[in-house]
Amino acid sequence: MKKRNQIATVFLLIVMALPMWANGSSESSDSASSDKVVLTWWTWTIPTEEDFTVLKEGFEKKYPNIELQYSVNQMDDYKQKLQVEFASGAGPDVISMQPGSLLNKYKPFLMDLSEPVADTLDQLVPAVVDNAKKYSGANKIYLAPLGTSSTMFIYYNATYFEQAGITSIPNDLDSLLVTIEKLKKTFPNKLPLTIGLKDGWFNGDVFSLLANMVEPGITEKADKGEIKWNDPQFVKAMEVLRKLVKLGVIDKNALGVSVYEDSIGMWADGKAVMHVNGGWAIGMLSNPSNVNEKGIPYADRRGGRATDNDIFGAFAVPNFAGGDPVVLGGIDIGLSLNKNLLKDKAKLDAALKLLDYMLVSEGRTYETGRPGAGLIPTLKNTSLNKSIYQDPASSAGVDAIVNTTNNDLAGPRGVTNPAVFNQMGIVVQNVVAGKDIQDELDALQAVSEK
Repeated sequence: MKKRNQIATVFLLIVMALPMWANGSSESSDSASSDKVVLTWWTWTIPTEEDFTVLKEGFEKKYPNIELQYSVNQMDDYKQKLQVEFASGAGPDVISMQPGSLLNKYKPFLMDLSEPVADTLDQLVPAVVDNAKKYSGANKIYLAPLGTSSTMFIYYNATYFEQAGITSIPNDLDSLLVTIEKLKKTFPNKLPLTIGLKDGWFNGDVFSLLANMVEPGITEKADKGEIKWNDPQFVKAMEVLRKLVKLGVIDKNALGVSVYEDSIGMWADGKAVMHVNGGWAIGMLSNPSNVNEKGIPYADRRGGRATDNDIFGAFAVPNFAGGDPVVLGGIDIGLSLNKNLLKDKAKLDAALKLLDYMLVSEGRTYETGRPGAGLIPTLKNTSLNKSIYQDPASSAGVDAIVNTTNNDLAGPRGVTNPAVFNQMGIVVQNVVAGKDIQDELDALQAVSEK
């Protein structure tokens, strides 16, 4: 009887201990789970869903204790989501950010990165970091530059250049005119240069580029109200435009030509020798025989067309007012951190690791360093991956776009007032059509004053 009671007692103790063991096991599991930091990153279109599949896998493999959750949106939806989230005092941990109105709106919710990300920022192109500081204001940095872009460049058919006996790239108006005359003689049925002036978004860039040729930074000054849009310097810029039309560099028919698909299509079809576009069209310099892992050419508009065996190159639009070329642009997309991360050391550490991964490490290599990437990398001493740009003209074209963007920025693209930017495009169209320059600029100033 005594022995039976002892057995019962031991059994009871074992039964009582089981929940403790179970709880102990559960607590251990919960602890392991809670040690994993969940980091949220919201963006619009860049990186893409496909990009994130690769970036997430690589980042989590490198940092197993961090789980990266991402959300890719269309820009309008993105802005709405950010507004709702930040209004509630929340918001994602990592925010893809664009300088200008988007950054200005959300500065109060963002962390100053100048100190916590200093080591990483020191590895980037100084001019681009200065660009980030300029957009952020007060010597702060609210967005770490992931990639840049700029406009405008002249993309050209190097095969046609060779056939026309053109051995050097035009670097001013006179040499461009000589090039155009040689092309007319060799290819009487081809347009020497095509530019699409039907699109307002593109014409605003045309206006700004010509103005910054006359005086670098002038559109930014006018945007801030420091000078007027009908200032004599803007008159001079529009006189340059009128001169380009008179000399035949710009055809009046361009007013009915859109950038996509008209202008770029004529170039890809071999109906035009040169085409004006932004640095984002850099993939066109790749021969269609260069394909990605899915068999799709990086030069997605050339396959099966008249020029698919030709060599393409690019150079910055010459400064028609004299001097070195200028381009407009800067940071196309940067990464910002929610200042709420300052309250969570583990999350902040994870976010800093992500910024390093995307700006100078494996993530950067994939997003801006892989073949066909459209963003210009911001890491010092790097260019785009040129494995798909195998011809000398194509390779030199890539270098021209990268180097000019990183070193010769005259100002940002666009202005803060959408109505003003739209009117800038109208001014370009009307000046090309022959209307009075002063009247057009007075109308632009009137729009700005509203």
